[in-house]
Amino acid sequence: MTEHDTRRRFLTTSGGLVALALSGCLGDGGGDGEMDGEDGMDGEDGTNGDDGMNGSDETDGDDETDGGDGMAESVAVRVRIENVAPPDFYPADTSTGGAVWITPGAYAVHDGENPIFDLGESASIGLEALAEAGPPTGFEGEGGLVDELDGATEVHRSGAYTPDDTVADPNDPMGSVPGAPPIAPGGAFEFETEVAPGQRLSVASMFVPSNDVFVSTEEGGIGLWPEDGDPVNGDVTDAVALFDAGTESNAEPPGTGPDQAPAQDAPDQGADEDGVVRRLSDVDDGHEYPAVEDVVQVTVTPT
Repeated sequence: MTEHDTRRRFLTTSGGLVALALSGCLGDGGGDGEMDGEDGMDGEDGTNGDDGMNGSDETDGDDETDGGDGMAESVAVRVRIENVAPPDFYPADTSTGGAVWITPGAYAVHDGENPIFDLGESASIGLEALAEAGPPTGFEGEGGLVDELDGATEVHRSGAYTPDDTVADPNDPMGSVPGAPPIAPGGAFEFETEVAPGQRLSVASMFVPSNDVFVSTEEGGIGLWPEDGDPVNGDVTDAVALFDAGTESNAEPPGTGPDQAPAQDAPDQGADEDGVVRRLSDVDDGHEYPAVEDVVQVTVTPT
């Protein structure tokens, strides 16, 4: 099975759920918001709700005010999440053909700590869905991580970076999976959001292949605009790490287990671990994982 075929299979199993959830309802979208048969996520005919993805670009929390004229200073920033992993980190006979893939994900502009998880605590159901199968919108019939972030009091803006935010993928030169997750090495997501002084950014995407490993920002998130400085402009990868959601045991090496994306037949497949969120570096499962800086590069650019 070729890498393109396997990526397409990911869309029709784990990724197919993303298509159902994202179609016509979400997120930040850097493009025109449509998810039709050309750009859909199911590898076949896609999904296309009545309105596509034409809602507001992101979910706003409480309006920020400065106590004076009622309008807080803010700037637009572009966030780029690029897959910088080598195409052959794992053996060629693994489920991704040896590559590391990064799924669409959720983001939040917030005050205080990263609202996506608490180290040492159980993952939310929305984070479980993202870490085990990829969809930031959750398992079918349940709320997803984007819903949880939308309801968090410390979050000012939130949303999902979706297929429409995918930058051209050089590992798909024939365009056989146009605009579709997950991104292979060389691909990237880009989205824009607004930020005010003192606010921070947190993101999360699934690390594929794995049982429940995800890429996210550290506990403090990414400081986007220091109170006494200018908006951040440049590489912020040092604020990102790999984490284990603690929801499904890492029984086999990445790319070899039947309960791992993209090999699993159902999004919520695999025995529950009933653990807690930990840094992957603190998990002694005997398997090999790349350093986070060899998986993603995250940059922020004021626009």
